[in-house]
Amino acid sequence: MRLTGGPTGCRMPVTKPLFLCLACVCALISGAGGVRAQALVSARVISSEGEVEIRRRSEDQPRVQKISFKADDELRAGDTVITGRRGRLILGLSDGSQAVIAPQTTVVIQDLGHSPRTLFNLIRGKARVRIEKLGGEPNPYRVNTPTAVIAVRGTIFDVLVEEEETQVFLHEGEVEVTNSLLPGRPVFLFAGQATRVLMRQLPDRPGKFSIGRNDELFRGGGRTGAGGTPPEFGRGGPAAPDGRGKGPAVRPELGRSSSKPNAGPKGGRRP
Repeated sequence: MRLTGGPTGCRMPVTKPLFLCLACVCALISGAGGVRAQALVSARVISSEGEVEIRRRSEDQPRVQKISFKADDELRAGDTVITGRRGRLILGLSDGSQAVIAPQTTVVIQDLGHSPRTLFNLIRGKARVRIEKLGGEPNPYRVNTPTAVIAVRGTIFDVLVEEEETQVFLHEGEVEVTNSLLPGRPVFLFAGQATRVLMRQLPDRPGKFSIGRNDELFRGGGRTGAGGTPPEFGRGGPAAPDGRGKGPAVRPELGRSSSKPNAGPKGGRRP
């Protein structure tokens, strides 16, 4: 036991084991709060159309199997979404963020409980992602591809993947793009800029692209966007206080998804 002086000059006993115990309790409380906050984020199907499959590995089945799904069904880490030539799916998160999975695309949903969160791995195809800020503060996410890691904090961007090439187009906000094999040399994009990442090469220097580029890739059912703004996000919204609810309609200038639910991938074909 040792003595330590207080602010008035008196001395009181403090034991080292007691100090360590209090430190451990504080760390556990802090860690539990962080896990609880991360666990509030979940992914779900907002809408789908055309040829869409979701494949899942169940606990009692060793093989990945195609599952039936409908609007509002929750997705799990490890689920694979595959869209055909006319397939399209809108993915929503409980924090209001969304992604449009374009035709002929394969993505693997990741564990949203980790920090920084990885939304999905885009294996091939195209996706348009909108990450909502939380109370005006950054909301860190990542999207991975075979050649790139895209780090975002609240933004709208497109990712196009073909074989060993990734293209990133930023509509608003700011993103950091890194070659997954060369993580020390990122490129920063600002609104209206794009880059390309090839296997084992640093990202290209940012270049400009025209407003409305890629919009046709993400529209569904013949609908159009408004005045060159990114179209066709769904009607999800920020989460309710318990993290499970659905908020108000998302930004109207981005358009609304079809209200018709998809009963699942019955009759669909593999792309």
